[in-house]
Amino acid sequence: MLVCLAAVTVACGSGGQEQPTTLLRVLMTDDWVTVPFVDAVRSFERGHPTVRVVIEKGPISLLTDAVRAGIGSGAPPDVVQSHAFSAAGQGLAQPLDDLWAAHLDEADFFPGAVEDVTWAGRRYGVPLDTNALVLLYNADLLRQAGVPEPGPTMTFAEFEALAKSLTTPDGQRRGFVVPNSTWWTYGWIRANGGETVQVGNDGKARLSLDSPAVVQTVSFLSGLIEQGYAFPPRAADSHNGDAVALFASGAVAIHASGSWDLVTLRRVLPGSNYRAALLPTGAAGAAPGSAMGGSSMWVPQKAEHRELAFEFMTHLISDENALRLAKEEGRLPARPRVFEDPFFADRDLQVFLQQLRGAQPPKLGAFDEPSEQFTTALEDVLRPGGANPAVALREAQLRALTSLAP
Repeated sequence: MLVCLAAVTVACGSGGQEQPTTLLRVLMTDDWVTVPFVDAVRSFERGHPTVRVVIEKGPISLLTDAVRAGIGSGAPPDVVQSHAFSAAGQGLAQPLDDLWAAHLDEADFFPGAVEDVTWAGRRYGVPLDTNALVLLYNADLLRQAGVPEPGPTMTFAEFEALAKSLTTPDGQRRGFVVPNSTWWTYGWIRANGGETVQVGNDGKARLSLDSPAVVQTVSFLSGLIEQGYAFPPRAADSHNGDAVALFASGAVAIHASGSWDLVTLRRVLPGSNYRAALLPTGAAGAAPGSAMGGSSMWVPQKAEHRELAFEFMTHLISDENALRLAKEEGRLPARPRVFEDPFFADRDLQVFLQQLRGAQPPKLGAFDEPSEQFTTALEDVLRPGGANPAVALREAQLRALTSLAP
């Protein structure tokens, strides 16, 4: 397979004092090679005059193949941005426990951010940024309907009542919208205290696709659709963009997403009154849970500059760089202490801070066949008149277990 990635020149030069003697290859997803990122790379080079950072970028769908090809040829990149836990699960990443012990403290990070770089009890990368699934709502539509804004202790039952109140009799406007997204659905599963997989210290999956909490959550979401309180996914391949379009048009009063949509909506629709709230919980008094978004960085097997790569990664997540990325791009920091900056005094950003404390990454994504079976089950259930959630998820669990059998 030919993997095509774009190279980006960002080296700043050393003013003729020293010539670079070490090339540090960094592979990023397309959307990460921006001005704040490039400036962070240049500041790293200024502190390391003999190092030149070579940035390559490409769509996230090609990154794994590119790294695998590089390892196979003996010339992998030194740093890769994606999800370290998934890379470790596929045998692509080097463990970095010794460098963590010398330079980082996991207590400084959100627990979910640490989980994004953890596999089978070992650390395989450095958290880069975070995000969490929260409720976004059009406050003007709620006010017009005469209903209160979502509170911090809202339950699934209370959310259903709110969605009903926001749905017009003709169904042209509905309270909510459900997209086809395993990450999105995982956020609701976590809000209900559920989990789709546990990864033991042996690296093996303990699947729970048909556990009571998962079945209850998917049944709740499908029930919103069947009762007409939520728009279903528009098609089998419907993605989050369809849900955002409905929300932005005013056809939907509440949408669940991350900070990127809040930033975009406020920029594209100035003067709009979009707000954020915690996801509802499955039961009164339950701790707020959600899906952890964002990404991490890791060092591939056979990479030549392991220690220098780790130093680059820790430079990129410095408080200064993390704060700039948050202000200019809406990428939320992996360290809670950065949220102490006055920038985060914003009420809605405080919602993200609270949601991030209980957010976890969906590790099912590290297992291709079980993840595919879960996705298929969701598509079957969430279409109008869809399959029975308990039956579909049970079948997905059995097929997934078969795929993992030795």
